[in-house]
Amino acid sequence: MTVVALIGIVAGCRGWQGDVYLRHRFPASRAAKEATYRFGLPGEPWREVRKEKDVQVAWINAGAMITIHAQCADQGDSSLVQYTDHLAMDWTDWKIVTQTPETMIGRDALRTTVDAELDGVPRRNEFVIVKKNGCLFDLQYSASPDAFEAGRAAFGRVVAGFRFPVEG
Repeated sequence: MTVVALIGIVAGCRGWQGDVYLRHRFPASRAAKEATYRFGLPGEPWREVRKEKDVQVAWINAGAMITIHAQCADQGDSSLVQYTDHLAMDWTDWKIVTQTPETMIGRDALRTTVDAELDGVPRRNEFVIVKKNGCLFDLQYSASPDAFEAGRAAFGRVVAGFRFPVEG
């Protein structure tokens, strides 16, 4: 048996499985930056998207996208507003529509709705940012402005089902 096969058996299948993201155990550098967490499912007609850069969990539906990303190292100790502002880097014409503090997984969270453009295409985004136990989580919903309301309930289900920490 090769070393690669043995590592695969010891590590087991990690990553996105159903309604849970299981942090990878190897390599150690990756394991230190990930978390195991649970989330709600958006339901039909949303489809899973795998291998999205910098995203651990993602779904698409008619040009709209819901994503979840967690980072447990190297994020510093910025405020939730600063973390949200950092997400503006890839966008142009970033305009905050609403910004509301809330509680999620027993911690302060920040929900922000933003109108912005990505490569000249207008989008409306909703971000929910929360920090807990050294991890930073960002949950995002993005759609064209005219289709945004149609997907908000699906995003609400994903956020409502979010749990951390989770055994795994």
